[in-house]
Amino acid sequence: MWIKIVCAVALMLCSTRLAQAEVKGTFIGPGTYATKEGCAKLEKIAVGGNKNVGTVPEVLTVDGFLTWEGICTFRSFTEKEKGRVWSANMDCAEGITEEAESDTFEKLADGSFKVTIMDNATIFQRCDSDKGK
Repeated sequence: MWIKIVCAVALMLCSTRLAQAEVKGTFIGPGTYATKEGCAKLEKIAVGGNKNVGTVPEVLTVDGFLTWEGICTFRSFTEKEKGRVWSANMDCAEGITEEAESDTFEKLADGSFKVTIMDNATIFQRCDSDKGK
C-alpha cells in the first residue's frame, strides 16, 4: 500500500515539474496534434467516450507530448531550416522514470509534423476537433 502511495506522489511531483517547463514549442503553433488514429480517438472522447490508457492518444502541443502515462516538455529547440525543421531537447517522464531525449520536428506541406525520435518517425496532424480554436 505504501509503495503505491509513494509512487503516486513521485509521479505527481515529476509530472508537475515537467508540466511547468518554461520553454514552449512555439513553432508547433496553436492546436492539438496526434496521429490520424489518435485524432479519431480524440473525436470519440469529445462526444463522451471513455478516457483510459487504451482510448487516450499521445498528443503534441506547444507544451510538448502528453500521453495517459507520461509527458515530454521542451527544454530547448533550435530552428535548423527556416520555418520547416527544428531540433528539440525534451525532458520526459513516465511513472517515476525521467530522461532526456532529442527529437526532430519537420513541418510538412499540409501543416502536419513528421517527428523523428531515435530514427523512428511518426506523423502528427492537427486534429479536426481543434481547428478553428
